[in-house]
Amino acid sequence: RTIYSALFESHLTYGITAWGATLKNRPDEKLFIAQKNCVRILFGDLEAYLNKHATCARARPFKSQKLGSSFHMKEHTKPIFNRCKILTVQNIYKLQCINELFKIIFFTCL
Repeated sequence: RTIYSALFESHLTYGITAWGATLKNRPDEKLFIAQKNCVRILFGDLEAYLNKHATCARARPFKSQKLGSSFHMKEHTKPIFNRCKILTVQNIYKLQCINELFKIIFFTCL
């Protein structure tokens, strides 16, 4: 988790209150896709990934040499986000905006 925080999340949170308004709540947002790929690489199921590439096409029987859709299926990231307690980029934006708003309200009332 510290590797993710140091290498990826720190870059996401830098200035997100300024540029985060351009984010959309769509699942095809490029930054969200990059975050999901990073989470899959760091916290995904390594054994399942390594077992996919363990067999050679020549070692499989003749009729099953072509790879099906299950081979190219990606791992779902929502359980990984929940298990590792990682916020998505949209939720990081919302959290940072609430923190900034709290600072403005709290320190101007004193």
